[in-house]
Amino acid sequence: MPFISIYTILFAFSMSTFQSKELPNQLNDFDLKIYQGDNIIAVTASEQSIDLVKEKFTINFKIKKDDEAGQNYHAARLITDIDPDIFKQFEVRKNFEEIPSLSEGTSIAGPKDSQYECIFFGDQSHHYIFYNNEEEKRATLISKEENGFVQLSIDIENYCLQDLEVNIKNTNFEKLYFVFFIDENLNKKIDEGEFVKLIINFN
Repeated sequence: MPFISIYTILFAFSMSTFQSKELPNQLNDFDLKIYQGDNIIAVTASEQSIDLVKEKFTINFKIKKDDEAGQNYHAARLITDIDPDIFKQFEVRKNFEEIPSLSEGTSIAGPKDSQYECIFFGDQSHHYIFYNNEEEKRATLISKEENGFVQLSIDIENYCLQDLEVNIKNTNFEKLYFVFFIDENLNKKIDEGEFVKLIINFN
């Protein structure tokens, strides 16, 4: 009995400690959520595994508004791959030039007034997602916040294979690996709380 009591206390304490661990403020600021049909999944950790049906899904997030007067432009960067090794690139305190998918010239070209038509896989490039106005954007505006943030969304439905667009539901992928990154202080470094590693498990 004494052993059981002590074990129970230690277990309860460890669970309480795990559950009370606070997220970095930046992750809370992102308000990152995955939508698929009526299913809404909040991203609550810097590394998270998510189960989805192999169909279109939407990523919603918040980001600071652009400050054109101060020439401070804010964007989300999305790196996608079918290889988990993409996660190894992202370590706190690394400069952009140390990261193959973020170094100069690695932004994937896309429409300037609409979302990317499909996602690209690879560890040498990133999707650059921004919203300036309805003429200059790569995301859909959901709302403007009074605290200097805008809420945006992007759809994930197709991926590009050379000159072909392939719908995700027609693939044999079982997992996708995403890194969602916002350089919140615009210092061109990876800081604590600025990125999320997501594993998408398709059912």
